[in-house]
Amino acid sequence: MKRTVLAWIVLCAGSAASAWTHKLPQEAIVHPKSDSWPTFHGDYSGRHYSPIKEINTENVHNLTLAWVNQISMTPGANIGGPGPEPSATGLANTRCAPLLVDGVLYITEPNTVLAIDARNGREIWKYTWRGLPAFALGNRGVGIYGDWLFFETYDNHLVSLDIKTGKERWNKQLADVKRDYFSSVAPIVVGNHVIVGVGGDFLDVPNFAEARDPETGDVQWHFWTTAHEGDPGFKTWPNKSAVEHGGGGIWYPSTYDPELNLLYLPVGNANPVMAGQSREGDNLYTASVVAVNPDTGK
Repeated sequence: MKRTVLAWIVLCAGSAASAWTHKLPQEAIVHPKSDSWPTFHGDYSGRHYSPIKEINTENVHNLTLAWVNQISMTPGANIGGPGPEPSATGLANTRCAPLLVDGVLYITEPNTVLAIDARNGREIWKYTWRGLPAFALGNRGVGIYGDWLFFETYDNHLVSLDIKTGKERWNKQLADVKRDYFSSVAPIVVGNHVIVGVGGDFLDVPNFAEARDPETGDVQWHFWTTAHEGDPGFKTWPNKSAVEHGGGGIWYPSTYDPELNLLYLPVGNANPVMAGQSREGDNLYTASVVAVNPDTGK
């Protein structure tokens, strides 16, 4: 059988990673270690900046190939979800920011999560979701809370995995894929809140962000990205119907300011995309960055 594979190439600067402890405390996200990359952004700030000094302009030319890992779409040993048995014929579609915690890389495909030893490229475990086949939409990665991983599936489920084994703890539906909702954003963990979001463009649905309980997956708060009736910004839409079909997808992970305790949600475009003349006004909160209290969603 023909396999579609994607090669991950790692360059080695000669320093070894620390021991794998399977644990990511909150402080490790606020002030990440120099040998880790614990969130999509590296930390809460969104700067994508690493403070490492081992690799610099003087020695970068000495980088050499350490290993290559070929990621196939063959289902992993850990399988979850309600759908049919996954096949090995899907295309690799890697758009994540790989996380690095205690010497282990966590990488996602749209319906797959892998743990790979950063020292030698060996696959530690693989999890495969039995859901809607995902060929067009990428996945931006996982979020980590203590000993647990969280990722969104293409067909709008939030899945929690054990970080040591890749076994499923629980899964919760975020939205109905039959309404053309799709999920791809990397969850961000703030305190005891797993911040997730959904998007959908084709049927002009209203999109949203949510906070979920890391223990149970239950909803803690729900935030519509099109300002619904009673919300600040509702009057920036021409009418209620426009709000309820207004888009505002969550496609990109949030950032967080721990001093102000504010979550910054990047909200996508309004719908309909090509017929904007039907929705006069600023159409909040689309095409905006919105500051939200991570404890209440306000």
